[in-house]
Amino acid sequence: MSKNTRVPQITLKQKPGSLPPKRNIAQLFVDYLRILFDLKFNRYLTVQLLPLLYVVLVIGGLGVIVQLIFDAFAHSTQRGLIYLLAFPVAALVWASACRATTEFLLVVFRMSEDVRTLSQITPTVKRIDAMFAGPNWMSRLMPFIKAYQDSRDSTHKNTNHKDAS
Repeated sequence: MSKNTRVPQITLKQKPGSLPPKRNIAQLFVDYLRILFDLKFNRYLTVQLLPLLYVVLVIGGLGVIVQLIFDAFAHSTQRGLIYLLAFPVAALVWASACRATTEFLLVVFRMSEDVRTLSQITPTVKRIDAMFAGPNWMSRLMPFIKAYQDSRDSTHKNTNHKDAS
């Protein structure tokens, strides 16, 4: 008697050309709390929140830069104008740094998924390693070599047979 449990997900994935799935804010919040307090860490909340994290970091940084401009004007008009002229460059540098950081985090999480997939094939790799370990590993390759030579010979005979026609 298995209970059909829905996997918590706070991002809305959709296929190109299809309408987004209907979900209410309450369900999104419940899913967020389920992932947040999942002590087994089966799902990563950070991956799903990276776009939001990026936007919050950019807006927060721009707010700090604007506050610095206001403080510079409070100190002197000349300093305020210099800060105001430097604002576009500072904003681009900050947004670029935030983007690079979030992309790095995304790459790390994707690599962790790849490592998890690769770690699942460890038993197979160990069996293959055990098969070819020891002094007589070459004799274990002989069936594969013979099969390769037979397939190559049959292909070669078929090519010669067609050339003779």
